Amino acid sequence: MKPFNPLWWLLIVALSAGCTSLRKASLASGEHPDKAVAEVSKLMETALQDQVDILADDQFEKGSDYLADARQELKKGAPAEVVLEAAAIAKALFEDASKTAQARRQQADRILATRAAALKAGVRKNPELLEVLQDIDDDLKSDTKQFKRVLSPEDFSEYQKFYYSLEARAVQFRELDGARVMIEQAEKQDADDLAADTLRTAMLDYAAAMNMITQSPRSPDIYNKSVITAVASATLLYDVMNVIMGAQGTPEHIALKIVQQQRALGELNTNVGKLKQNLETTQQSLEEKESKLARASTQVRFQQAMDEAQQMISPDEALVYQQGNKLVFRLKTVNFRTGTASVPETSKELIAKVDAIIKKLDAEKIVVQGHTDSMGSDTVNKRLSTERATAVAKYLSQLRGGYKITYYGFGETHPIASNKTKTGRATNRRVDLVVTVKK
Repeated sequence: MKPFNPLWWLLIVALSAGCTSLRKASLASGEHPDKAVAEVSKLMETALQDQVDILADDQFEKGSDYLADARQELKKGAPAEVVLEAAAIAKALFEDASKTAQARRQQADRILATRAAALKAGVRKNPELLEVLQDIDDDLKSDTKQFKRVLSPEDFSEYQKFYYSLEARAVQFRELDGARVMIEQAEKQDADDLAADTLRTAMLDYAAAMNMITQSPRSPDIYNKSVITAVASATLLYDVMNVIMGAQGTPEHIALKIVQQQRALGELNTNVGKLKQNLETTQQSLEEKESKLARASTQVRFQQAMDEAQQMISPDEALVYQQGNKLVFRLKTVNFRTGTASVPETSKELIAKVDAIIKKLDAEKIVVQGHTDSMGSDTVNKRLSTERATAVAKYLSQLRGGYKITYYGFGETHPIASNKTKTGRATNRRVDLVVTVKK
């Protein structure tokens, strides 16, 4: 049993005194704080789906605040009374908000249907789009006087356009953001000089897909083909630039041929025996045959590792790609908080999955590369990226993979996203694992 803390008692008294005018709902979860928080969290999610956050924003926001307090106190290990008090008030506020929303819904039912389509497209997954949504919502609440009057036909048409445009942007983000990131990274690597034709094709295909989505955001059968083409072109550009950056001075047409060969070798994992037989029957010298077979064997292992990574790791967690004769694991969700170098607990499972794949590769060496966003000075970022790379390297060493581990910090010098947004900065605070395998 934890020792009595008088500060908790003061907190309980303060909550009770400050909440005398607020109704408390009965909690179906009983006297279990963790279950109470889960119960009210589910209630809030339902309210969001029903768009209660706009129809009864004041009550919804207060409920969200009390739920946040309950979560925080539960995490801090506060007494059950404190957590249950905040959870019960939050539940009551969400219930009241739902009743208020129901009374107002008839006045805004048609425009809310358009808003719901934008939410379904994934607006809340993009911070920038979420800010735009909140601005539109604020204007809508003002023009309808908190849904006490109906929009004029002209105003309805304008808001419908606003939400429809937001829906299209959400679909574009969902379907093409990966392609955009790859194109932007290639541009930063001087692709306009090094791979001008491949870059131009990727940009044209990307623009075409964006236009198709703008015209028909609710019709995947119309825009899917253009999206597939755009992603394929951006991926080709990404692969070509990896070849060029891995061997400076490689002409674009040679890099394209190398990528095509690498992709063809990707089929070897299903028929290694046939490849070996074909190699043995050629008229090449023994040295050439051994060298090619070694490269093919490495390529097979790389392809098998990439296939396994696709099964074990989601694209949101990590990106796995070949860079010359090395395999790179770009860890996306080791999202260090600004100014820190501790490996988040939530990221250790991802690192363990990557380690399991690397062990099967028969890896010889791993270089852990740390990167930061642009916040802070060059000197601080260089030091911080080195500390982050060191932290991941130390955790890898604890997993005893049997390979040599080195680390290096690049600071902010190798961004893969814009440092002008919160999401971009989080993406840049990353770690890359560059794997060299035994021949």
